[in-house]
Amino acid sequence: MLLLYLLLDSISLTKTEIIVKPILINKKNTSLQESLLIDIKMYRQIYSLWHYHQELEILYITNHKGTAFVGDRVFSFNKSTLIFLGSNLPHMFKPDKSYRIAPNDGMEAFLLHFPINFITSIIQNTPEFNIVKKLLKKAERGIFFENKKKNREIAMVMQNISENKNYDRILHFFKLLKLLAEDNEHHLIASEGYTNSLTLPISRFDKIYEYTMLNFNDPEISLESVANSVFMNKAAFCRYFKKVTQKTFFQFLNEIRISYACKFLHENNIEQNISDIAFLSGYNTISNFNKQFKKIMNISPTEYVNIRKGNPKI
Repeated sequence: MLLLYLLLDSISLTKTEIIVKPILINKKNTSLQESLLIDIKMYRQIYSLWHYHQELEILYITNHKGTAFVGDRVFSFNKSTLIFLGSNLPHMFKPDKSYRIAPNDGMEAFLLHFPINFITSIIQNTPEFNIVKKLLKKAERGIFFENKKKNREIAMVMQNISENKNYDRILHFFKLLKLLAEDNEHHLIASEGYTNSLTLPISRFDKIYEYTMLNFNDPEISLESVANSVFMNKAAFCRYFKKVTQKTFFQFLNEIRISYACKFLHENNIEQNISDIAFLSGYNTISNFNKQFKKIMNISPTEYVNIRKGNPKI
């Protein structure tokens, strides 16, 4: 199955509705006439849902902006954003409430899904597809492609997939994979520790992750409260979390908080007071926020904003 959707809607992001328990979505193709199926639809609010699915996903934003949540990372998306997500990687894209799209502005996003067994059955014994194998491995953590000009070229191939049928559709699909595999201007999204946790029985770690994402911007969140959410004592919880993620819980928590802060700093170019952003991210002192930000990003919040503006001078 190969699905291509048009994404519509604008939804606000509040502190209490940031993440809900990820929902498994079944996207299996029931057609016996085609090995690939392209379905073009317009859905309201479909992507503001925290969800995952077995199918791999390629998403190109043509006309929207908002906040993306992928695994344990939070970041901004806007026009020409291109992302490749692997199987069962939870994600959600919340459009900004203030961003309105005129009726004549056309589609907002290409959203393409395909099953892992379809692609692996073709490439597993073919040496020429080694670059695609590497691409699929990277996609387990999610891939963010950084060159917007190249992204627009890739979007044209996605459009060709939607407009063609049968053999031609397959040719365009493999051209798309080749372009993605050869694009070195990208970074991986979710942390390695997070994706490793996805191989565990989902119940315990999923509950920990759910609790953390619902409460990460609460300054009062504690080891005791998280451990209690999965009925563990603090010591056992710390051992379990370190074994699963290869990091302490507070390392994990600070990475999520700073990722969330970067989203605000990137969008607002420090128009919001840094102390306000620190509070929204879960810190009750600016000194601790600055310390954790520099520890994780290797630069201060002010330096980060200046680099984003294209002015590295402080």
